[in-house]
Amino acid sequence: MITSIFISISFIFCSPYIEEERVGVEFSLCNAFIKGFKPSIGSSVGIIFVTDGNLGASIGFSLLRNKGESIYRESLGGMELTSALSSRYITFTTFELNYTLAQKRFTPFAGAGVNWIYFHEQSKFVYHAPGWIITSWKNNQGTGFCFSAVLGIRYILKPSFAIENKLELIKGKFYYPAIKDNVKIDGLSISIGIRI
Repeated sequence: MITSIFISISFIFCSPYIEEERVGVEFSLCNAFIKGFKPSIGSSVGIIFVTDGNLGASIGFSLLRNKGESIYRESLGGMELTSALSSRYITFTTFELNYTLAQKRFTPFAGAGVNWIYFHEQSKFVYHAPGWIITSWKNNQGTGFCFSAVLGIRYILKPSFAIENKLELIKGKFYYPAIKDNVKIDGLSISIGIRI
């Protein structure tokens, strides 16, 4: 009995098991913690390129969303700004290279990527003055680049299907014309998804 349990566990954790060479797709959900932003929930979809060696690649699209204080503040003559809240959307278009560290059912990997950022902020401003309340809405956009370093693990259920969990360190910036300055993107993303 103990021997059969040991053999089963050894098979699951140690048996050589690699993904088949293919062009496939991946879907994932993530939670990002970016400095200066509230925690962001997001999702991504991408095309994966699995080779017969240890090197792989992906091209993907991720969207993060959160709410908070508006980065951009607009003054209105003679009025007091009492509220400046916004919905913020950060879109990453990513190219990533990854390297498989071991060929097992539980496959650790490391990678690096470059991301084009598109930032969109929908802000609602509320102004007060004696006898008046004025509400104003603004949409502002910004673009830039960031780089990412990735560590993760895949659980390969079969050669064309795997579950992937990864930790991604993100660092970069985008130019935000509304404030005529750069906004840093500096944080961490944790994701889980499937590769088919």
